[in-house]
Amino acid sequence: MADAINIRITKDCPSTEVMDEAARKLDMSRNELIVTGINMMVNFDTHFYKRLEAYSKRLNVPMWLAIQNLIIKRWAQDAAKSDVYGGLSEPLVEFMYGEDGTITGKDLYEMAYQMEFDKQAKERIAEQEKEVSQGLELQGEDKDFYDTFAPKYGTKAPMPTKERNKHFITYWEGEMTEDEAIAKLKDGGDE
Repeated sequence: MADAINIRITKDCPSTEVMDEAARKLDMSRNELIVTGINMMVNFDTHFYKRLEAYSKRLNVPMWLAIQNLIIKRWAQDAAKSDVYGGLSEPLVEFMYGEDGTITGKDLYEMAYQMEFDKQAKERIAEQEKEVSQGLELQGEDKDFYDTFAPKYGTKAPMPTKERNKHFITYWEGEMTEDEAIAKLKDGGDE
């Protein structure tokens, strides 16, 4: 037989009437409702719980609302992607399996972070490449980001500069034939 636990309802706790109504809506008993809540809490990753607690405090919402709204948002995003692409177009990394079962905690965070960083960096670099191709000069943080991540996430070759292409520019200015310019590049460029 399972251990019996007596609890005292505090002023911060929903009344038994509210618990009974919630249990009825979920098609379970009050006891099942309480046990389900306990099972959820004891299985939360400790670091996750602390982050959730801080996140909900920062947003000034209860934890249950933070969890619920984050999941609702994700479901809406998945549904929209599915409707646009005719099905989910990317794997649900949050339900991938590893050696110890479903990946979660730090491992899931790091994997999901890297995947989203790659996606966002590609998008930002594509926008920056468009600006550069239009002749705009990147400055400050945008230039630093571009210089750092364009080699990995970029889709276009760097914009030509006079220094990089001085042989062809010289050719176009009439100082060298095309064959001479190509031969010079094959020989290493500079004399």
